[in-house]
Amino acid sequence: MTVILVAFSLACIGYITYLHSRSHRDSIRTRAIEAIIETTRYGVIETDLNGIILIFNPAAEKMLGYQAEEIIGKVTPAILHADDEVIARAMELGIAPGFDVFVKNPREKREVETKEWTYIRKDKSTFTSFLSISALRDASDHLIGYVGVFEDITNLKEWQQAQKMKDEFLANVSHELRTPLNAVMGLSKLIEAEMESNPEKIKDYAHDIHLSGKHLLNIVNELLDFSKIQAGKFQIEKMQISLRRVFKDCYAILLSSAKEKCVTLHCNYQQIDEDQHVEGDEIRLKQVISNIISNAIKFSENGIVDIDAQYQDQVLVVVIKDNGIGMNEEVIKNLFKPFYQGDGSITRKFGGTGLGLAISKNIIDMMGGFIEVESEAGKGSTFRLTIPLKPVNRKENPASRTITTLQTFGHRYHVLVAEDNPVNQLVLEQILYKFELNVTKVTNGKEAFDLALKNKFDLILMDMQMPEMDGMQATRILRAHGVLVPIIAITANAYQDDRNACLESGMNDFITKPVDLNALNTILMKYLKA
Repeated sequence: MTVILVAFSLACIGYITYLHSRSHRDSIRTRAIEAIIETTRYGVIETDLNGIILIFNPAAEKMLGYQAEEIIGKVTPAILHADDEVIARAMELGIAPGFDVFVKNPREKREVETKEWTYIRKDKSTFTSFLSISALRDASDHLIGYVGVFEDITNLKEWQQAQKMKDEFLANVSHELRTPLNAVMGLSKLIEAEMESNPEKIKDYAHDIHLSGKHLLNIVNELLDFSKIQAGKFQIEKMQISLRRVFKDCYAILLSSAKEKCVTLHCNYQQIDEDQHVEGDEIRLKQVISNIISNAIKFSENGIVDIDAQYQDQVLVVVIKDNGIGMNEEVIKNLFKPFYQGDGSITRKFGGTGLGLAISKNIIDMMGGFIEVESEAGKGSTFRLTIPLKPVNRKENPASRTITTLQTFGHRYHVLVAEDNPVNQLVLEQILYKFELNVTKVTNGKEAFDLALKNKFDLILMDMQMPEMDGMQATRILRAHGVLVPIIAITANAYQDDRNACLESGMNDFITKPVDLNALNTILMKYLKA
């Protein structure tokens, strides 16, 4: 960009110098030079020695909003620039603010000076420009004026900022992933070392591994959610929700992290009726509320977080207030931008991917609500969520019941597990043994098809992606051969499109990895008789 603009600026010097020395105004060469200045995408402004504008080309008109006749012969370029930048540059040069700020170096050093400036349009809006200024001299080397060539680089600057934020985001994600991975791998080795000598330590290590795994899962879910939002595939489901249960669950989930941070957590939802049910997406509603409460806890160590929830006139209003570190205006302005974090430094105290609030705002927008923020650095923050939710008459929903104990089946049923990863095979096998089920394992869809065709299974857990034959292809062929055994997709592909593709192939249901025991319990109870 710099090289091109400087080259064009030097060319303009030659063109304009020639125009000043021309003897035939209607010559072909003169008209060609004028045409170049008139048609270039770069703004061109020529001034005399005192800064009065002599040339103001169409590109300059378009970028700045002035017509040439409003400018030529009447003003200096200084009126087009932000005063604070002119004053700052004058201080750098040790001169008084004014036209000389732009031309001192080109005049005295005989060089093209390039610099970023903020231009002010006629309507007072602004844009970032890259300006190249040169001194004009005649054939006798007498100074006769100056020429400035510029272009609007606002989009380029925004793109560069976006790239920077993405680079920081990837670095943050790498850090966020490696931290729990380090715990998983390190604690696994410690378990090996303590296998016989200290069972209690092994139990503690296993618990910490599980927590690290949950942290990894949260990061992956954020990445998937953001990807779905970007692709326009993010969906809000409609189901019956108990509002009080939403807040009970969020409070129960976040209470332990509040205790770890020595944060007092108050949750007032008592004004919501016990029987108040609404139509909405329970998972996404919990996700938004938990995300903002979690942030409040994170940034309010040894402080207080108050949650107040009310439901009136078919609108849920949630106010989450903390007395933590707070935010300045710059942070608030960028708060809901993806990848943005208030502190992106390597010494940052607080973790996170920088996607949580961007995702939360998208979810609230899709629900038809809005989110407001008030904050002051050092004095805490207040988030106010306003979400319209239609009331519904309560209906019993068996699938929504919280399952506290696992169903056992007394080894009466035989389950086929199609999974190509040996560790995942082992995990599934051991989990199914807890349900007292008999298990046969295969490593691809072809083996699953061959065995299911020859043997009677009560249930098939089918991975979606496998070598030789994937799970959906194996299911389609089994259905074509009249095999009606329930087939459940159990896969790391968590998009709605993946779920739909599995169901369309003939599968009966869908579970995502990592396997949630309650979800698997519900599936087994649905397709196997206790």
